[in-house]
Amino acid sequence: MSYPESKSRFGKGARTPASGLILAGFLTIHLFASVGPAWSAVLVEAHRGDSGNAPENTIASIQSAAGAADLTEMDVRVTADGELVLMHDPTVDRTTDGSGAVSSMTLAQIKTLDAGIKFSPEFVGERVPTMYEAASAAMGLGIIPLIERKAGSALLYHNAFLNYSWTPDDFYVIAFDWNFLDDLDALDPDYYLGALGNGTITQAVIDSVTAKGADFLDWDHSGITQEAVDLVHANGLEIHAYTVNDTGSMRTLIDYGVDGITTNYPHVLRELLNDIPELLGDLNLDGELTAADWLIYHAGRGVDLSGMTIEQAYFRGDLDRDLDNDLADFLIFKNKYERVNGAGSWAAMLAVPEPSSMALVAMGWFVLLARLCRKSRLCRK
Repeated sequence: MSYPESKSRFGKGARTPASGLILAGFLTIHLFASVGPAWSAVLVEAHRGDSGNAPENTIASIQSAAGAADLTEMDVRVTADGELVLMHDPTVDRTTDGSGAVSSMTLAQIKTLDAGIKFSPEFVGERVPTMYEAASAAMGLGIIPLIERKAGSALLYHNAFLNYSWTPDDFYVIAFDWNFLDDLDALDPDYYLGALGNGTITQAVIDSVTAKGADFLDWDHSGITQEAVDLVHANGLEIHAYTVNDTGSMRTLIDYGVDGITTNYPHVLRELLNDIPELLGDLNLDGELTAADWLIYHAGRGVDLSGMTIEQAYFRGDLDRDLDNDLADFLIFKNKYERVNGAGSWAAMLAVPEPSSMALVAMGWFVLLARLCRKSRLCRK
């Protein structure tokens, strides 16, 4: 399976400051550390959007997730006239003012329904979006669409992705039907596919999902243990957990080392992650907050971050997610560093002479080799 030289999610189009060999070394570390599907230690995945605070599977719920979610999950079904729309249930009854099966209604009929009125008067008039409308809204906010196939053939989705001019790096696809994943993988092996499931994770389960083309497991959190996480990672795959709404379970899964958590409350999860010192500021994603992260952060000071995605800006030191690397980010990094490494560690770290540019480049290559199989797609197909 080919691996693109630059990815839309992880640094494509990023501008590089010109300031000599040492800075080039900093950026070498940054580039290699950022290879892979996660820009922070745990991906925040909004379940049907910010569905705890806005009507599920609507543009409003996606917009509400902005600033917190890395991905937004969306359930997709097929109308009577072959259009892909967002709806979790087979019928429209629970979430709209209409009734009947999605598969028996045309897109025009679906578009007459109010998808917000049952949630709150605040959202009266919210419409059921098409997959294209919802995913485009997410992409426009720097959020990766996490498309869950509820109905429809792999060919239907594949043709839709082609018609929309989306690349396989623009979205994830997940499904409980692993045969669907197998069919989609056969149409394009570069699609990033997740196998939804529950229960005990064994080597046989992992072998089954990889045989069907899956790149990661998206699993009911009640079946995830430390042993399961370690086993999945040992096989070069990621493991994401669904649907987790209490902070105690979130923290347990974070401690296990899961790669993503799906929740109805993405802002709660984001706040929890921001309060874990060893996560925010870990710019090389090695699970530690060290001088190596400071070098990466420092290399991004003064860089124009406008126009970048949130994850691109993060790797240039934007820790408060406002698309710049300024004094506020500096204070966040410093405070996190001292919380992790102890009082006085900041001054001690700054007193150590900076390594040479060649040492930094060598360090960058080491980080790349150590992380590729875990955090890239090279070892997954």
